[in-house]
Amino acid sequence: MTTCKTLLPLTMASLLSACGGGQGSNLDNPVQSSLNNTYAVTSSSSSSSSNSANIYVLNAEGFWQGNAINTSRTISSLILDSTYYWILYSSAGNPNQIGGVIVGNTLSRDGTFNSNNSNDFNFEIGASFPVSWVGSYVNRSNLQGTLTYETPGSIVNLTASYDNNYSQPVKLAQLQGSYSGTSATLLRGRQSTTLTIYATGQVSGSREDGCTFTGNVSPRPRGNAYGININYSGNCIESNASAHLNYSNGSAYFDPNTRQLYSVTLNGTAQDVLAFVGRKL
Repeated sequence: MTTCKTLLPLTMASLLSACGGGQGSNLDNPVQSSLNNTYAVTSSSSSSSSNSANIYVLNAEGFWQGNAINTSRTISSLILDSTYYWILYSSAGNPNQIGGVIVGNTLSRDGTFNSNNSNDFNFEIGASFPVSWVGSYVNRSNLQGTLTYETPGSIVNLTASYDNNYSQPVKLAQLQGSYSGTSATLLRGRQSTTLTIYATGQVSGSREDGCTFTGNVSPRPRGNAYGININYSGNCIESNASAHLNYSNGSAYFDPNTRQLYSVTLNGTAQDVLAFVGRKL
């Protein structure tokens, strides 16, 4: 039997064509039990005066950008000092569209890292999948990792480079402004979204389906990154599903070169995730 080593569920559409339409698998009915998985997330949003341009760490902390090898998908990953991390990946062949996000905790030391409690929230099929992640890195330089999916079984190799902007002092003022982009959840899928971040750190925004939301951002104690929380209003579909109403334990990164904001926020039960990628206007 030939093993299909394409990206699953990260490249679901490619897998269906490359592996004979998914025969013999449960791709049409993804394993929903993985949605009940929870894990410790410690993405503290508290600010600290100790945050400075000098980030002397030996772990894999930082913002990394690259691609999934042998695919047409790009990746952007934020690894925090708290061990919390996420990997945003694009749709196949479209780096401007969110395909999904992997969230979990990762331990890194002496040039290697691993995570065995992660979930891949795939917005293309509306389901999540458990996944493990192992790899190696050169501090503040480059990173290589391998994702292994438990169901139905697939291996994905990633490569990424460190963004030196993560080592700069965090500045809440640089976030102030309006953003236009896309948000995505398992419950609602991808939606065109606009949001505004005020000088105080308060957030307000709206989606194309009429949903409005509020929240706040604050500098993290280490690195050029931010904590973020989002609360939906009563006119959102999430307000009819209490487990999906509030999205906390989030983190965000702003790239001053591209003026791009990346944000990933889990809901209270870790059964869904709110991802946003948008450009500052």
